[in-house]
Amino acid sequence: MSTKDICKEIKKRKNWQLSTIKTLLLRLENKTLIVKNTYYHQAHYYAQYSESIVVSAFIKRLLSRRETLSQEEFLELVENNLQNNSSDIGGLKINEKT
Repeated sequence: MSTKDICKEIKKRKNWQLSTIKTLLLRLENKTLIVKNTYYHQAHYYAQYSESIVVSAFIKRLLSRRETLSQEEFLELVENNLQNNSSDIGGLKINEKT
């Protein structure tokens, strides 16, 4: 997708500024989740992994933290992610404990 298309899609869902979206893209690129190619001065981004691989990695990460969370915290984390993001894989997240 082009940067323009990505911005358009994100703005439909979130009230983010262009700089926030560019920061997100840069972080995803640094984590090698997306690849950036430039054509005629326009950036295009491509997913590096399929949705199933990302979901699998999320589940493995969640389960690896199981020992550090109480049963209630673990279930609440899973339930919140499923309720809030059932149709949006990009919203899945684990809040890191410090």
